Amino acid sequence: MSEAVARAARERSEHERERQPRTARRSPPARAGDDPAAAPEAQARPEVVVFVAGTGTEVGKTWATAELTRVLRDRECVVAACKPVQSHDPDEAGPTDAAALAAATGQHPDDVCPPEHTYPVPLAPPMAARKLGRVCPTVDELAAGCRFGATVEVGLVEGVGGLYSPLASDGHNLDLITRIEPDLVIMVASAALGGIHDSMACTLPLSGWCHAVFLNRFDPRIEVHALNVRWLRDAGLAVATNLSELADIVCTTLRGQSCGDA
Repeated sequence: MSEAVARAARERSEHERERQPRTARRSPPARAGDDPAAAPEAQARPEVVVFVAGTGTEVGKTWATAELTRVLRDRECVVAACKPVQSHDPDEAGPTDAAALAAATGQHPDDVCPPEHTYPVPLAPPMAARKLGRVCPTVDELAAGCRFGATVEVGLVEGVGGLYSPLASDGHNLDLITRIEPDLVIMVASAALGGIHDSMACTLPLSGWCHAVFLNRFDPRIEVHALNVRWLRDAGLAVATNLSELADIVCTTLRGQSCGDA
């Protein structure tokens, strides 16, 4: 077991001792032809809820979440994703975040992010909603929408922008993390110059949750990348530099062993 995985496991064990029981929430009706794991009739909290946050916009949260999903599914984990709210540039080529996540999980994009929480304006969701003359949901409303099928083992919730970027009419990503109480928070950060500051600053408020850093676009041949990961690990952070390491941390959080060994 790598040092990063072991550290995440220790944090998970300590956090479990303080956790209160969670109540189940209802799920929306299943769509015809959907994977039963994606939207079944009954809903219960997954074994592990993972919140994927970022140090800023365009750091690679959606790519990391989608690719992590594929690795976990290859390990025979049942995974579903939720993007509680999203905004996008309608003139920009490519799928929305919800569509990209749905392509990885097999869900319908509208089950990843409801259309009423999608704003075709390249601004933070509450600002985009205001520009469109629409009402942006509250943090509590977004939290209530973070629902997963009863057979889902790992539920991935992707945030918006950076940790303190506004995503609701009354709050930001950290507020949503507080509401949904994830079992693990993944902080996606740049491996480049500045990555140490961003990683440390954005994980400092996460001391109450098991958390890990994913250094996106890490290249061991680049000196600053190698120095950054060494510094962050020496500072006590669980750090993954590739998707396999990141999946190991999630699987450790899930059941303390490789998903494929269950």
